[in-house]
Amino acid sequence: MFAKRSYGGSGGGSFGGLAMGITPMVKRLMIANVAGFIATLVWSPAIDLLALQPPRLLSRPWGVVTYMFVHAGFWHLAINMLVLFFFGTPLEGRWGSREFLRYYLVAGLGGAVLSVLFMPETVIGASGATYGLMLAFAMNWPNAPIHVYGIFPVKAKWLVA
Repeated sequence: MFAKRSYGGSGGGSFGGLAMGITPMVKRLMIANVAGFIATLVWSPAIDLLALQPPRLLSRPWGVVTYMFVHAGFWHLAINMLVLFFFGTPLEGRWGSREFLRYYLVAGLGGAVLSVLFMPETVIGASGATYGLMLAFAMNWPNAPIHVYGIFPVKAKWLVA
């Protein structure tokens, strides 16, 4: 169904086993993020209800998960979804959908914990989860070239560092 694509420099092997094409869990997460964004456009109080707000953590504990699906604007959403697509697809191809989702959510929860500890303000967006994906990608394929702005190749390990 998908063509294989080999990435050298990290001991060979395939790049998640996929050349292009979206994997099932990445697709579901992208749909959930877009749906969350549309929900906030249609009903603006949804941002306040779904955001991670450290002062309201006891009264709104769901915020530690739902904050990942609410974004501040189109470009905030677009960049997070690009990272999810480009880094998440090969990871899901390697790990499988269930492990990938588990890792994504743990990375997002880690972002929530760090935000509460170091930036006790309202937090929204999938950035904690997507930074986790970038880290996992660099650990799996450290020498894979990532083209910054589509032009400048940088090894994954240096870009993520």
